[in-house]
Amino acid sequence: MSTSILFVSIRRFAVLSISVLLLMVMSGCHNHPVRHLVSDVGLIKAGETTRQEVISLLGDPDSTRMVSATIEEWTYYDEDKSLLQQTPLMGEAFSSKGYNTVVLLLNGDIVSAARYGSYDKNEFDWQNDYHWQKIEKKTDQ
Repeated sequence: MSTSILFVSIRRFAVLSISVLLLMVMSGCHNHPVRHLVSDVGLIKAGETTRQEVISLLGDPDSTRMVSATIEEWTYYDEDKSLLQQTPLMGEAFSSKGYNTVVLLLNGDIVSAARYGSYDKNEFDWQNDYHWQKIEKKTDQ
């Protein structure tokens, strides 16, 4: 009789442990709108797309500024997350692969220009390759 009670206790503990583990994993999944700047910027046509269409495609811009009295610049940023960075609960400990940006110029309510850019976090590492060069100082004789 005691072995059956032990078996039931172990089974309940296993079910409870698995339930807690699943709850923790699911808590890392959150619902927020996902932007795909790479593909969404292709839907924006300079001279045709309106301010409202941009907002429906990309949402509110991450930053805005007035370039001139009639030209407004909207900028969208999107972090290019690595696979490890997308891991629930641990993803914050890892750095991103880079960033994607979209810069839109609006003349009134119409997009006049759209530019996409992608930046790798190691993009400027080439500058460190020149540490081996010695700079010789010239002395006056």
